[in-house]
Amino acid sequence: MKHPRKTALGTFLAVSCLLTSVACGSGGDLGGGSSAGQVVVPDPGGDLGKAMKQAFFDPFEKQTGIDVVLSSGEFDAAVVLAGVKAGAPAFDLVNPNGAVLKRFRDSAALEPVDYSLWKDGLRDKIGPAKAADDAVPAYYISVVPSWSTGKLGDQALTSWADFWNVEKFPGKRTLAPGSWGAGGATFEIAALADGVAPEDLYPLDYDRVFASLDRLKPNLVKFWETGAEPIQLLTGGQVTVASAWNGRVAGARDKGTPVTSTWNQSILQYDNWAILKGAKNAANAQKLLAFMMEPEPQAEFAKAIPYSPASQAAFDLLPDDRKALLPTSPQNVASAVTQDYEWWTAAAPGTDKSNEEVAIERWQAWASK
Repeated sequence: MKHPRKTALGTFLAVSCLLTSVACGSGGDLGGGSSAGQVVVPDPGGDLGKAMKQAFFDPFEKQTGIDVVLSSGEFDAAVVLAGVKAGAPAFDLVNPNGAVLKRFRDSAALEPVDYSLWKDGLRDKIGPAKAADDAVPAYYISVVPSWSTGKLGDQALTSWADFWNVEKFPGKRTLAPGSWGAGGATFEIAALADGVAPEDLYPLDYDRVFASLDRLKPNLVKFWETGAEPIQLLTGGQVTVASAWNGRVAGARDKGTPVTSTWNQSILQYDNWAILKGAKNAANAQKLLAFMMEPEPQAEFAKAIPYSPASQAAFDLLPDDRKALLPTSPQNVASAVTQDYEWWTAAAPGTDKSNEEVAIERWQAWASK
């Protein structure tokens, strides 16, 4: 699977219950029974799939009698949208990233979320990004500067500028490919490394981004293509410093691998849950979504994998040592940079393309030199 996060990146606006297209209620009654039907969900596989099954799907099946059917294979937005258009969506509940989510919105391919099934107050607990009428943040991960402690010893990076500083922190580098657009956060990383302040990051200055990448290019071994590859390159000695997802670094460190990272200037990313228009099991999908957003399953998810829960209420149920590993815990999110999915999916000035499409075209021209 080429891109473990299923490509690309929407932003969500805080909308009160009074403005939603469905009423808010006391909620929490998800029903049950031995023949309650099913709900079909894409299986992300790997540790993420295991965490979802452990925290969400298995407990939901036990509580409601509804079978969660996991469909394996890469999530292809074009194929899924074609199914929706034909009136036969392949899934009921999906978790697209921002730019993909916008494609579904533009195609009117999503059902409104039934917040009447949610327990009182839980919608307001979703954050930092807010729950929208048609989608709910699923979980948060961060792209972090990471490095081999075996090679750098006690030296510690504190920023993306340090990532670029091969004199002070010698060794080869690896980044995600810019052909993923926003997916690997490489454009934001290059701008921050050049000294752009986080609050001034958007709109991205492409000229400045690629000039920054030009300076690092002689020290880049390759652009990694899977979430596991940065850790493999670090442990194999091919690189000393890498961009990587926080969960991969934490998992490797737990196994005794000599790698670490810094939360400073981490790039915060998130996927979303949404129900497809015309879903055969839409009612059951609504129930599953409501169940997943309750504090207890959210906390169990964060215990199973070091990704932040969508609900801030879950943090009250987590021990301090676990909170320290999560991107949106107070001590970590304070220095994070949240990707602006609204900017990435907006039309680029003077073109009929999105900012992401323009960035990818510029990347392809740069990478081919």
